[in-house]
Amino acid sequence: MLSNKTNTSRGATMDELEFRRRLYSDPNSKDNELLNAIEADPSRKKFAKELKSLDDKIDSVLRVDVPEDLADRLILRQSLDSHSQRQRKSRWHLAVAASVAFIVGISVSYMAITPSHSSIADYSLAHYHHEAGNFAHSGDSKYTLTSFNKSVAGLDVSFTDKLGKLVSVDECFFDGMNSVHLVFEGLYDNVTVFIIPKNEHLAQSEQFADQSVKGISRQYSKGGVIIMGDVKEPLEQWQQKIDETIEWSI
Repeated sequence: MLSNKTNTSRGATMDELEFRRRLYSDPNSKDNELLNAIEADPSRKKFAKELKSLDDKIDSVLRVDVPEDLADRLILRQSLDSHSQRQRKSRWHLAVAASVAFIVGISVSYMAITPSHSSIADYSLAHYHHEAGNFAHSGDSKYTLTSFNKSVAGLDVSFTDKLGKLVSVDECFFDGMNSVHLVFEGLYDNVTVFIIPKNEHLAQSEQFADQSVKGISRQYSKGGVIIMGDVKEPLEQWQQKIDETIEWSI
């Protein structure tokens, strides 16, 4: 059996990207290695506490009464939605039999988003606002470039340098396409970066904005990058950094 001293050492040397990925997966995890990593670093302890608080708030929001006719309403709503949205929702309906609470927390919230989108701008803004409250606001620069590139390798893309203080990296479905969702610490709020496959069904928008958020989109030979943040955020600097460091596999 390993001593407490040995466990602490393992936690202290855990890769930052692995630490955040495991903590985002389960903020209430009792895994000894993860707990040791939290205790060994004050900044990690603060981040874990912040994420646990956010998880508790989300949990309290999801605890709502389920209307008796919810299933019928969901089925009706699905039949009326556009083809693109039905593709996205089809993945969620696999969970209907497993958890009514899951449907209430995810599907009902998703219905608040515009049901169909024809442009990069419309979908990006909807996706951004839908997930804006799910992330902490403090990033970290201690992750390794190797582990970061492994996380985005599914789109045949890599980077030659770090882009900034990383808050989150994960796969996502961008209008039904397998994509990567990156979140970084910005000057005014989090900066979101979507890396998406090359596509023809969404109209391109090089620049777009609403009252609180702005975004820029850049198309490359094998895919696209969308950068979004607060209206005061200097997104052009992020775009320049990405242009200088991004590499697409042949």
